[in-house]
This record gives sequence, structure tokens and C-alpha cells, in this order.
Amino acid sequence: MTKKTKGEEIKEKFKNIEEDSKIKASADDTIIQKDSEVEELANEESSEEVLSEVDKLKEELAEAEDAKLRALAEVQNMRRRMEKEKQENARYGSSNLARGLLTVLDNFDRAVTASPKEVEDKKDIEKNYSSLHQGIELTLKDISAVFKQNGIEIISPSKGDSFDHNFHQAMLEVPTDEYEPGMLCEVLQPGYKIYDRLLRPAMVGVSKELVKEK
Repeated sequence: MTKKTKGEEIKEKFKNIEEDSKIKASADDTIIQKDSEVEELANEESSEEVLSEVDKLKEELAEAEDAKLRALAEVQNMRRRMEKEKQENARYGSSNLARGLLTVLDNFDRAVTASPKEVEDKKDIEKNYSSLHQGIELTLKDISAVFKQNGIEIISPSKGDSFDHNFHQAMLEVPTDEYEPGMLCEVLQPGYKIYDRLLRPAMVGVSKELVKEK
């Protein structure tokens, strides 16, 4: 075996070092390339996630917009229904009252029919008057029943009641010692209310102190 000279050994060491350097550089290049590929892949995945999130938000936004439009349409329809009901109530709200008064009208018609304008016999007059009176009484009962069914009540105060400005209207003052001042001493006309709302106050006379002449 030929023994290597010192110079050849040094050259061989430098050659080995150079080869090692190349291998290391190649490895470094490979590592850098892999890092770059990993970074690009990460960026691609991140972009895909962002795009996926954006698409999801767009879908949710579209659903919210659709729900808003549906809600607005429902509110509009509700307003139309309420307006229609309001108009119908204003136009036909008194239907029940009118329907009840038809019977009253029939009774008035019967009373008029039962009381002819011309009669010769006195007995016929008395008979017709009695029928007319009964017809009027029946009509008044029917009117009261119809009023009650529709929440209408009569305000019929009595003499001696205290004056109440919520339900009474003083038409005159009557000097008297029969009642204390401020009491009802005359009832000229009854009043009416529908539920808790006044339709017409009762027309009354109110007592005041009687000043006796000396």
C-alpha cells in the first residue's frame, strides 16, 4: 500500500470538508425549502379558513336579511288587518244594537196598527187605548233589554240623593227646606251610560237653602 504524503493527506481533508460543507448547504437548502412549503401550506389553509368564515357570515347575513323582510311583511300585513278591523268596527260596530232594536220597531208598528185613527164606539176607544198602552210597555221593556245586552244602563236618581257632577246635570235650583242644600229634589230626565262612559247625564233640580222672609 502506497503511503500518502503529507500534502495529499491535507488535500484529502480539505476535500472531505468541502464535501461536508456541500452536504450541509444542501441540507440547509432543503430545510429552507421545506419551511417555505410549510409556510405556504399554512397560508393556504389560513386563507381557506378565512374564506370559509366569510362565506358563513355571508350566509348568516342573508338569512338575517330574509328574516327581517319577512318580519316587516308580517308587520305590514298586521297593520292592514288592524286597519280593516277598525273600519269594520266603525261601520258595523252597532250591528248588535241595531239588530236588537228591530224587535222594538216591530212592537211600535203593532201598537200603531192596533190604534186606528178613527173610532166611533167608546168601547173601541178604551179597548184600543188599552192595547196601545200594553204595546208601549212591552216596547219599553224590549228597549231596556236591548240596552242591557249592549252595556247601556239607565241613570235614574231619586229625590234626596246627593248631587254627583259625574252623572247629573243641574238644570235648576229649588229653594226648599225639605232637603238639605245640594240634594236632588227634582228628576227631570234620566241619564244613560255605556259601561263606564257617560252617554247623557240625568237632568235634575238641586235644592238650595230656603230663605224665609222676615
